[in-house]
Formats: sequence, C-alpha cells, structure tokens
Amino acid sequence: MRRAGVVLLAVALAGTAWLMLRHGRGSHPVAMVRGEPIPEWTGSGACAGCHERETRKWRSSTHSRSVRAFAEEAVGRPFDGEVFTTRNLDHRMGPGAEMACEGPDGSTDRFPVDFVVGSRRIQMYLTRFDDGRLQVLPVFLEVPRQRWFDYADLIFGGPAKVEIPADSPNAWTTYARNFNSRCGSCHTTNFTIGYDPDAGTYASSWTEPEVGCEACHGPGGEHVAKWRRLEGGPDPILNAGRMGVERSNQACGYCHTESTVVEPGFRAGDDLFAAVDVHGLEDEVRVHPDGRARELIHNLVPLMGSRCGPLACTDCHDPHGHGRPGDLLTRLDEDTLCLPCHQGIAVRLTEHTHHAARSSGSRCIACHLPRLEIEAGHGRVFDHSISIPSIRNTREFGIPNACASCHVEAPPGWEAESFARWYPGAEERNHRVALARTVADARAGRPEARDPLLALLGDGNPVRRAAAAWLLTPYDVDLRPLLLDPHPLVRRAAVKGVAARDPGALVPLLDDANAVLRRAAAMALAESYAYVRPRPELRERILGALQEFARLRPDHDRLHFGIAALHELAGRTEEALRSYGRYLRLRPWDQRTAAHADRLRGAEPAR
Repeated sequence: MRRAGVVLLAVALAGTAWLMLRHGRGSHPVAMVRGEPIPEWTGSGACAGCHERETRKWRSSTHSRSVRAFAEEAVGRPFDGEVFTTRNLDHRMGPGAEMACEGPDGSTDRFPVDFVVGSRRIQMYLTRFDDGRLQVLPVFLEVPRQRWFDYADLIFGGPAKVEIPADSPNAWTTYARNFNSRCGSCHTTNFTIGYDPDAGTYASSWTEPEVGCEACHGPGGEHVAKWRRLEGGPDPILNAGRMGVERSNQACGYCHTESTVVEPGFRAGDDLFAAVDVHGLEDEVRVHPDGRARELIHNLVPLMGSRCGPLACTDCHDPHGHGRPGDLLTRLDEDTLCLPCHQGIAVRLTEHTHHAARSSGSRCIACHLPRLEIEAGHGRVFDHSISIPSIRNTREFGIPNACASCHVEAPPGWEAESFARWYPGAEERNHRVALARTVADARAGRPEARDPLLALLGDGNPVRRAAAAWLLTPYDVDLRPLLLDPHPLVRRAAVKGVAARDPGALVPLLDDANAVLRRAAAMALAESYAYVRPRPELRERILGALQEFARLRPDHDRLHFGIAALHELAGRTEEALRSYGRYLRLRPWDQRTAAHADRLRGAEPAR
C-alpha cells in the first residue's frame, strides 16, 4: 500500500507515476525518416504541426482533459484541507495533492492524489498503490454544482447510511473502483492493462493520458512517415468521417456505451460488437423499460434504438471539439440540426409545440432530447433515444417525461390532461408505451410478457430484438433461430436462452469469427456442467477458448472461475487451485469460493 507523506513527496510521486505510464508503450519505431525513428504511436503533439486547427479545437474539448496529473488548475474545486463528512467518516481534501479517507484496513489514512479524471460533469481522483493499481478515491466532485459527494451514493442510489467494510466488494480499494480494469481503455490513448493474474499486480501503460488523436484515428506513425517522405498511395490513418454511419457511430460507441471489453485493440472501422459486450434493455439497473437511460449507459444504444435517423454522432457533435457543451456543432437553443429533416414542423412550430415560438419550450431538445438525471442525482445526460414524451409511462413505470421535468412546480397530473388535448391518440401511437409494458412485465417475470416478447423478435431494430432475446430466457422458448440473426447484438443476446434449452447448439460458436460470441458461448457452456461433464473433448475445447480470452483480459474474474471449474472437472486439482487463486485475487470477498478452494486443497494428495 502507498500512503502520502508531505505534499512535496506526494507531488513528486505523482510525477513519477505519470512518467512511468506516459512512456510505457508504443515506443518501437515503424519507420526511419532521414535517420529519425518514427514510433508506431506518436502522441497528439506529432499531429499539431500539420493539423493546427484540429489540435486547437481538441485542446478545448473534454477529450483533452480526460486524465491529468494533479495540479491546481486541473481540479474543479481547491484541495485546501476542507473536510467532507459522509457515513460518519471525515474525508479531508488536501491540503495539496492528497486525500485523507478510510484505507484498505478500515482506518483513516492519507493517500496521494496522482491523477484527476474528468472536468465537466463529475470529477474523480486516482491514487496509485505499490502493486500498480490505480484506484478511484472515495470522494467525487459534482462539477456544475461544486459539491463533494460520496462514491457510495452511486451504489446505493443516494446518501449511504451504512458502513462499507474494507473487505466489502463496494469498498473503494477493490476491483469495482479500479481504474486499470474498468476505466483506462476509454479515458486514455493506447492503454494496456498489464495485469499479472498470479501476482495480482498491474504494470499498465498508455501513450497519452488524455483521449488523443490516435484514440480515434489509430496509431499515427506510418501516417507521419508517409507525409514526411511525401509518398503517394493510400493514407494509413483511420478517418471515421469517411465510413458509413454505422461504423462511424461504432467508433464513438467503443467508449460511449456501457460494455465489457472482450478483445482489446479496437480501432475505428472495426466491428464494435465483435470487440465489446454491450449492455442494452436487459440491464434494468441502467435502462428504463422504454429504452431511456436510468443510469449512465452512454449514448450509442439509446441512439441505435431511436427512430430518428440513421443519424451519425458527427451530425450533431464535432469530435475534434467545439468549446460548446458536448462539443455540439450549434448552440443548444437552436433547432438547426433537427429542422432540415422536419420541415413540416418548422412551418407550424407553435401548433406543434403549444409553446411560444421563441420560448425554451419550443426548442426541439426540450421535448425530444431532455436531460435525464443519473448517478443518484449528481449527473445529468441528454436523452439520446430522441423520442416523444409519454405521460402514461411516467404514471405506470416512473419513467421521466420532458413536461414534468420542466414544469416542476405544476400540480401532479396536470400534464396528462394537456398532453391528451394537444396530441390526441399520441400515447396509443407511441411504440415506446407498448415497449415499456412488455419489458417491465418481462423483468417482473409475468407470463403475459411472453407473446409480446415473441412479437418483438420481428422488430426491425436490433436493440429491441436483442432485448426480447435476453428477456425470453426464462420463458422456455426456442431461441436457436436467433443465432442466425443478421445483427451480432441479437446473436449475443440469444446465447443464454439457447444454453438453457440446448447447450449443444452453442458448440459451433466456439469457432465463430466474432470474439464476443465465442466468449459468450464458451462461458455459457462452461456453466452447463451436466452437458460438459461427460464430454471430455468438448471440455478441453471450452477450456482452450476461455484460456484464450484470459490471455486477452487476465483481469476478468469469471474467466478464471470457469477455467478453474473445468480443470476441477478433469481432475487437475493443481491447475484448478491456481485458477481459483487468480479468481480470488480479483474477488477476495467471495468466501464461498475461498472455502471451496480450501476444501479442494485439503483433498489434494501430498507431494
């Protein structure tokens, strides 16, 4: 464990961590130009000479401030020794680059603040432990309102009233709050986790701590070499703007989805759904039953589920930066991004909105892209489902609607009467009303959800088909035909339901080109003990697949558990214990598995 000393030492240590991580990767040359080696990953500084305008815009963006070394100008509120009390614990912010809070042993200690993450909505602070872990410290800053808050608010949905033991999975020192495994791949450029599963240590590295040019355009070394040599031929740099809408949005979606990285190394133009396992409507913690964000889900899945489009992220946002909130191409109070496709509404604006033409209530985003409250009230995001309000969904499922979000002082129920008068029949025409009922019923396990879910499998939208596939699992439906669906999101969603009825149907997926499908099938088969127990050859195939993914993501606990279970089934006790040990280094609070490993160790023959 690493603890803070004087502030000078903390700052010096932060600088040391910065240098180690900053130069840890991407230094091998891909070309020599006039005797100068050109590294594969050049850093954004190499782009500025030729791309001055884009670099200037990028420096105004939040991408350029995603991770910074601790400095007074980086923090959103001074670290001047202020005390913030929560859960009957005092947390002291500073003075200088340190935070006093509860440590791994439960006692209060001082920890250096090495890095600052975020700058616009919520700011977090990282400390580096001796084993290489970068952990998110327990006090966050809500930047717009300049309020400290407890990270446990995000776990319990509000101010925590309970003690969080140091050995709890919710403690800030555990895997759940680990930057290396859970944050680094999107908050930096060219991140490698460098996790050693036997030692439980990290040697993570990045090219840049911010989301730099190469995070979206790929490594720039060959591009730089080409132009320094003034060579002809195709340019090797990636440009999402020259791709179709689907792949362009996926380039943004790698970080702007809630997902699990399965195969590291994604670059613009790759199939996102073959690299990351994406969360959708099956995630009732993060998504309302109509598809709107309930918690931080980011924007790609809501946008994919929208009927507005096909709309590219870059139709509204400037990926290089614009200086406006969200790096929007136009101001929030303008409708110029919407009206080209909705000319009919533009010529009868007040008739459509029932608000004065120049009022905020007549702006497109007021009703169709309202702000949604997330993160236990500490954050707000725009609703990228770009749908219409539903008073019925608010009344029946507690889903926010834009009317009540603006008219907070109005009496309860007033909006239902006005909405029905202004937009007769709108609730009946709104497909999200039926969707919310179907998904809510399915989440509750109600039998009446079965037929609507089956009907939803015929929907033209892959987000809704995938939701139906996930939610049909308990209804004993044959989902094998969905393994042939044209969209990988749907095929992935069908795996669990297929495994429940016919695990053997998943065996061909072990050879699928899509890594997400291969891993999902391998995990589902590994958990189908009755099926794999009498099939030793299949067990070894599954084991090989899980080992492949454990090499790619050695920090994924469930992979090690599956490997251990398969070794145990094969009678390889020593190998099983090694993998259980790897699992328990990531989940030390799992006492049941720890006890099982102890029993297995006791049964192992003496050597």
